[in-house]
Amino acid sequence: MCDSHPHSPHQTDLHPDEENDVLREGDCLEHGEKHTLAHASWSRRQFLQGLGLAAAGSSFGFGASTVQAFSTSPLLQSLARSKTDRILVLVQLSGGNDGLNTVVPYSDPEYYRIRPSISIPGNSVLKLSTDIGLHPSLTAFERLYQEGFMQVLNGVGYETPSLSHFSSTDVWLTGDASNNIGSTGWLGRYLTGEYPEYVTQTPTYPLALQLGNGAPLLFQGSSSRMGIAFPNLSLLSQFAKDGILFDESFAPSNSLGSELSFMRSVANDSFQFAESIQAASTSGSNLGSYPSSTGLSAKLAVTAKLIRGRLGANIYHLNLGGFDTHSGQLTRHQALMQELSGSIGAFMDDLKVDGWDKEVLVMTFSEFGRRTYQNGSGGTDHGTSAPIFMFGGGVAGGLIGAQPSLTQLAPGGNMHYSIDFRALYGSILKDWFGLETSEVQSLIAGSFTPLSILNSSFVTNTEPKTQPTSVRLLTTYPNPFQTRTTIDFELDQPQVIRIEVFDVVGKLVASVLNGPLSSGRHQLPFEAGSLPSGTYFLRMTTNAGVQTKSLSLVR
Repeated sequence: MCDSHPHSPHQTDLHPDEENDVLREGDCLEHGEKHTLAHASWSRRQFLQGLGLAAAGSSFGFGASTVQAFSTSPLLQSLARSKTDRILVLVQLSGGNDGLNTVVPYSDPEYYRIRPSISIPGNSVLKLSTDIGLHPSLTAFERLYQEGFMQVLNGVGYETPSLSHFSSTDVWLTGDASNNIGSTGWLGRYLTGEYPEYVTQTPTYPLALQLGNGAPLLFQGSSSRMGIAFPNLSLLSQFAKDGILFDESFAPSNSLGSELSFMRSVANDSFQFAESIQAASTSGSNLGSYPSSTGLSAKLAVTAKLIRGRLGANIYHLNLGGFDTHSGQLTRHQALMQELSGSIGAFMDDLKVDGWDKEVLVMTFSEFGRRTYQNGSGGTDHGTSAPIFMFGGGVAGGLIGAQPSLTQLAPGGNMHYSIDFRALYGSILKDWFGLETSEVQSLIAGSFTPLSILNSSFVTNTEPKTQPTSVRLLTTYPNPFQTRTTIDFELDQPQVIRIEVFDVVGKLVASVLNGPLSSGRHQLPFEAGSLPSGTYFLRMTTNAGVQTKSLSLVR
């Protein structure tokens, strides 16, 4: 929320609704009470979405928090069909990041004229070219840029932009035009198209995972659960440890309590992602250090563990809030830039240790940028285009797109965009995830020229795909078992299979199989040998991905 509501030094004679990118009621400090109400509405909507109450799908209450299970969508089905191992990590900068103080046009005198007290001095900018540079707190970003692991996309936006927090967020999450916002997310439509069998066959691991409050609309689809959102890390930590969402014993000792305990038991048993999240949490690890144990840094550390633990999710969505800098921007934005740079820098360094950076693409985005000029409270109001950062071992690096002009502006003092964000989405779907052009066009509204965001060696071959591989892990029986159990599964085509058993701390205790098998049904024995009683995790790695199942050994 904002601290004060003085008038902006730049007034406009245009009616708020004359142009889409002109100030609307509630978009800046000068609108007083309406601005406060707009923020209250946005905050309430974020809260409801973070609890999974503003989107369809299944929700599981846990104390004051709620876990949201994402429904299937065309995007989620598309990912499943391609059976890609590649991962996209989205870092959302909620509130509207100020692009001009992030990627600074330090050689442009107009920048310093319109921002007399909140501009970044040219001698402190981390220079990327003779014209632009990074905020001085983005030191890790500069290093990654010089190493070729970071790419900057200038002036990203869209036509007739919305300056409303929730409307603009919906545009970015759905990938739809601002006047035709749909009910499914662009990544949700992709995963639905890639994994069509999950409409009727529920997956054993999440295809998408969100850490922290945000908008589940990104992955939203139409039917069975394909992903999950944890509003906080402590809830994920408990879930990874115990494999349950509800404490079945914490209930009154009466008939109502017995019924409540039974209902919690049914909910715990029905949650299909428990085993895979537990297995990935115990077998995954961090191979690098992170600047703090809270905020974005902690979320990225957990993400690296789940990736290295081979959870199987193709998409992770994280959130860093606080970017609505209507007042006191210099100090607030500096702290945000420091947290953003340090956290992503540590994440990329962690992944580079064992080559995971080549399988992970990181993208930052914000619902909009800020206005070119500063307001009367040492901040900036809602604006339009802003830069986007891409990270990973596969990015082409360098700069894409021209820095928007500060003299040739749209009404209201907004910059014109040079890159439509949907061109970036389409390039990710086609070159990173390997969708065909026709598939991309069915998922993204409009037709856009692809961007060269990847090194040529990382561009996925988009030749027509063969029939997708399907693996069905039928069961293990008996389970619990004393000395021997049978692993029963079915393959639709010949392939190499790896089946391993891990203990609860992630240590490999047995390798059941690592080699080719024919299509059809297979039954493989597993002998416990001298293993002590306890819970173990069976992990099967195939062309279709990774499946896990818990085993209970009782002596």
